[in-house]
Amino acid sequence: PYSSAQQNVEKFLRNGISRGKLIQQITYKCQLVGVKVIETEESYTSKTSAIDLEKPICHENYVGKRVKRGLFTSATGKVINADINGSLQIIRKKFPGAFTVEGIVSCAESACIG
Repeated sequence: PYSSAQQNVEKFLRNGISRGKLIQQITYKCQLVGVKVIETEESYTSKTSAIDLEKPICHENYVGKRVKRGLFTSATGKVINADINGSLQIIRKKFPGAFTVEGIVSCAESACIG
């Protein structure tokens, strides 16, 4: 059920590499090739809808929903991969102006399933 990347992370953590050490190593490797690592937290990014431009914060009611493992349905009925929806929301949480309305909808629609 896990991807090979997830299995590798689990293996590192099982073998005594702490989360902090893992982040430190990722940061070091990224610096070697000029990539900046930005840490952030991901609360409410899987519950909120990127397609509907719902803010990734706590709401009483959410406009979209996870319909089954791996799929997220927007308020308009568009179905998107749940990981893509969450990833877009993580970006929007850290960089609220990262996408225009047209840009995020275009990006999300290209990943829509139906």
